[in-house]
Amino acid sequence: MKIILVCCGSGVATSPQVANKINDFLADKELDDVVQAEPHPVETAKSRIETNPNIIVYVGIAPADDDLRETIEENNVTEIVGVPWLTGIGENEANAKVLAAVELATQKPTQ
Repeated sequence: MKIILVCCGSGVATSPQVANKINDFLADKELDDVVQAEPHPVETAKSRIETNPNIIVYVGIAPADDDLRETIEENNVTEIVGVPWLTGIGENEANAKVLAAVELATQKPTQ
């Protein structure tokens, strides 16, 4: 299963909220059998991306710092800022980015 890594400071409040919204969206698109969003603290993101080839998207509540961005790029992970899922502003565009990344990683056409 492919993974969307959703990270915030502690991994216990904001990132679970965003991960739930993304998972609901994936279920609506019938993609929850191939990809799921998982919340984690941001300090674990770099090591998770380096060690898990199933991570296809990194959603950070704040943009990644330079060190994390380098790891994201080296591992061909799509980076998306998570604020749209919190505010609702730009959520459709963020969901479209998720769909594109899922389609690319799974070769499963999205709807």
